[in-house]
Amino acid sequence: MHSHPIRAAVFDIDGTLAMMDKDSGTYAALPGAVEALAALRARGLPVVAYTNGTFFPPAHYYPLLADAGLVLAPGHILTPATVAARQLAKMGVKRLLTIAADGTRVPLRDAGIEVALTGEGGEVDGVILGWTKDFGAQDLEEAAQLLWAGKPLYATSIAPHFAGAKGRLLGISGAVAAALHNATGVKARVFGKPETVGLEDISDMLGIPAAEMVVIGDDPKLEIAMARKAGAFAVGVTTGTVDGAGFEAAEAALRAHVVLPGLAGLMAQGWW
Repeated sequence: MHSHPIRAAVFDIDGTLAMMDKDSGTYAALPGAVEALAALRARGLPVVAYTNGTFFPPAHYYPLLADAGLVLAPGHILTPATVAARQLAKMGVKRLLTIAADGTRVPLRDAGIEVALTGEGGEVDGVILGWTKDFGAQDLEEAAQLLWAGKPLYATSIAPHFAGAKGRLLGISGAVAAALHNATGVKARVFGKPETVGLEDISDMLGIPAAEMVVIGDDPKLEIAMARKAGAFAVGVTTGTVDGAGFEAAEAALRAHVVLPGLAGLMAQGWW
């Protein structure tokens, strides 16, 4: 079914490995997830969790997932914010107006990029958006003024929503990006899924090409599209917000190679 051996597995988190209760900030593993990670470790295959969310800095995810029985090796959790920070640092970006919480601020600072907040003034190289619940009209106004002045707009993700324990949760950075585009006509440069740059970072980290990875996720428009564009083996699961018909409706070139009802029995598949 896949022309290359599978040497690594990349999992989405929300709706694939686990569901987060937004009220408590805790995760519960989805059926089969704990067993799948254990089986992959036993086979010696590296596992990376690549979420499209920026709720937390990467370091914050490890204990939350471990509490749910999902243990990942250090350095093996990526977020769009870590991907963005690495790429922006390569581009020579020094300071950004940041409309985002610590899930984005911490990776930017770790990459040597100064986080500027609304009202602080001073020169910036652009505007970056990430998940936050603390923003308002003043943030949008300052960002719009910068975009009208020709500064670029960056976003960790523009996904409209993602899976949570109680249903869909709003993708804040996508909503803010849409508002700013409506006001200024400026489209955000996106670093998260379905862009392939995160998978390229994983390939660099593991020394394994995307063609020898399986990418497993619950969103055909995000991780599945990313996987197909990068040449990875794409496996959809219907434990998030999309059913089998939703996966089948995707454009053929971006459609999952396989769709499963969940991670239970994942390791029994014949393509490993």
